[in-house]
Amino acid sequence: LAATRLIAAKQDIPHFYLAREVEVSKLLELHAKLKDPTAEPRLTLNHFFIAAVGRALRALPELNRVWTGQGVLILDRSDVGMAVHTEQGLLVPVLRDAGRLGLAALARQANGLAERARAGRLGADEMLGGAITVSNAGMHGVTAMSSIINPGQAMILGIGGVRELFRPDAQGHPALRREIMLTLSLDHRVLDGIDGAALLNAVVDGLTHPTRLLFE
Repeated sequence: LAATRLIAAKQDIPHFYLAREVEVSKLLELHAKLKDPTAEPRLTLNHFFIAAVGRALRALPELNRVWTGQGVLILDRSDVGMAVHTEQGLLVPVLRDAGRLGLAALARQANGLAERARAGRLGADEMLGGAITVSNAGMHGVTAMSSIINPGQAMILGIGGVRELFRPDAQGHPALRREIMLTLSLDHRVLDGIDGAALLNAVVDGLTHPTRLLFE
């Protein structure tokens, strides 16, 4: 079933792709401070990515839209899908109104959905809705990923791993940076390059100011 849906998605949805790097030193430092394997909810970098996407949708509600048989539909909540690898294949539970959640509440909801997905206990309604999914392959050593849009949605954000490299600073001297490649796949029936760039820039803004994501 999943294979059939993905084939249909690639054939029916006119994909195009936008990519940019984001400097994540502040994000990694904040995550390291908050990370505690004994605390609940358990925080991961992926929670920050989902939060940044949710806040971007909340800031740009006109881009929170999908294609239907009747045309374009604008959604009224900042729902965000989360790609979860399971023994049954890739599942995409949807976090409700992620853009209005503080990080702890978002992590609690995301962890519960991921646990139910891996146990095969997700309800059908928990995998419906939303305009965008976050798919994170960075922990597997992938530099960048161009993902296939989940049917029914209009976008998917592929996230690569952290790379350390030197970039020139304001004085032209080499400075060590830690960067992640973000690749946004979009449905061209619904969104154009200017739309996608605006959303991607809003996500980058959230990730480069991660303390904003902590609170509602």
